[in-house]
Amino acid sequence: MIQSFQDRFSEFKKVKPLLDIFSNPFTISVENAPESMQLEIIDIQNDQDLRNKFNEGDLLNFYRCIDKNTYKKLRINALKCASLFGSTYICEQTFSILNNNKTKNRNRLANESLEAVLRVATSKFEPNIKKIVSTMQCHASN
Repeated sequence: MIQSFQDRFSEFKKVKPLLDIFSNPFTISVENAPESMQLEIIDIQNDQDLRNKFNEGDLLNFYRCIDKNTYKKLRINALKCASLFGSTYICEQTFSILNNNKTKNRNRLANESLEAVLRVATSKFEPNIKKIVSTMQCHASN
């Protein structure tokens, strides 16, 4: 278990410098940044308007505001870092849903059924129950 834990978090050690840049490009030491990003970091650290925007506190909104062409590598890094945690959460959530639906008593579920269960469980679609019920009542009365 300890080895599994160390293996899982060893990946974070590899991306730590990129996560540091993502979390605050204004305090990172330029020398510690990858060479390909150093000029962009120097430019952004000298831009007072962007520093003020960053200090407003909404990290993702800050990265939406920076110029796509001027800070291309910083934006790509931000996209990668921001998606890192969201995709892990979605993966674990989906696996949990799968485990909850494929229990000992429901072990005969075919792959197609499980796919349908996962699609419904992970969808943001909200069905209009009242409309469905009224439609069913209309069909039943005809």
